[in-house]
Amino acid sequence: MLVGLQGSGKTTTAGKLANLLRKQGKKPLLVACDVYRPAAIQQLQVVGKQLNIPVFANESSKDVVHIAKQAMSTAISKLNDVIILDTAGRLHIDEALMDELKNLKSSIKPHEIMLVVDSMTGQDAVNVAEKFNEALRNRWCSINQIRW
Repeated sequence: MLVGLQGSGKTTTAGKLANLLRKQGKKPLLVACDVYRPAAIQQLQVVGKQLNIPVFANESSKDVVHIAKQAMSTAISKLNDVIILDTAGRLHIDEALMDELKNLKSSIKPHEIMLVVDSMTGQDAVNVAEKFNEALRNRWCSINQIRW
């Protein structure tokens, strides 16, 4: 599950991560869980198409937990062994959106939660990471750079 602020590069990172995992012999599925930003779903679909990686999207639903559960069923039926959830960007002070992440985490129990932070965030990245960690209470993975 990829989380972070708006415009931090979660969708691009999702594609890069999926491509890296595929090169390692995995069969990833990208899941469009950003139901707020206009054209977010289409952006992930374009990334998936460019990389020839399948994308699960349900444009008729705004319930990210429901979308994630549908994606898990789809992944099982299509033998995908990695699911990458591209969530909506949010400020760490937005309680409603942070609650959405908590619900998503408790419902689907992701193996990893990765915080994606733009390098322009600077030293405030520490504060952002602390707030997301407090909300989600998970171990964080850091990826310095993922190459296509």
